[in-house]
Amino acid sequence: MKWIALAIILFMAGYTLVTLQYRKPNKAYEPYNDLKERGQTRNLLTAGYQRIPVRIDRPTNPREPESNALVTKGPGDIPGGLSESLFDQPVMADSYEQLNATAYANTLMPYVISVQTSTTDQRPQIAAAFVYVRGDAIYIVPEVEKLEGGLLTRNRSNRMRLIIPGGAFKPGIYKMILVGKQSSLIWPLQVH
Repeated sequence: MKWIALAIILFMAGYTLVTLQYRKPNKAYEPYNDLKERGQTRNLLTAGYQRIPVRIDRPTNPREPESNALVTKGPGDIPGGLSESLFDQPVMADSYEQLNATAYANTLMPYVISVQTSTTDQRPQIAAAFVYVRGDAIYIVPEVEKLEGGLLTRNRSNRMRLIIPGGAFKPGIYKMILVGKQSSLIWPLQVH
């Protein structure tokens, strides 16, 4: 029995050394995910959309950004051209209760939006968000995922900040649309 244990230990040590010596330093190649991402990027570019990832921040003591944007409610769901370009349709929040955003932005500075979603239970949470730019329309699509196991969010009103990186928008006047499943929030934005 001791020879078997010794053989296992020697094999594990050798395998670890070879793995550490020859392992690829970057992210591993995932053929399915990489090809799917390339195909989706091609579809979006063909339809005229530019996709920008958005950073999500969940502050414990949220300090509300200045809010001077005139926000109105609009119809929900993703527009047809964008929906057809996405391989996997994102799971979105039903609607948004409160939005704090400015009506003006600088091209070099990040654009911060503070938003509050309300859900029927404490299981869903915003996991990722993307901005899709086409012409003078900017669609912000936060994606929801359900928490696994016994995990719950702190409360049903989920407050977060969406931080769009600087340099994402060219100077001009845009129509911002925060897309929800049942209703969306719309406001004008002037970038200079």
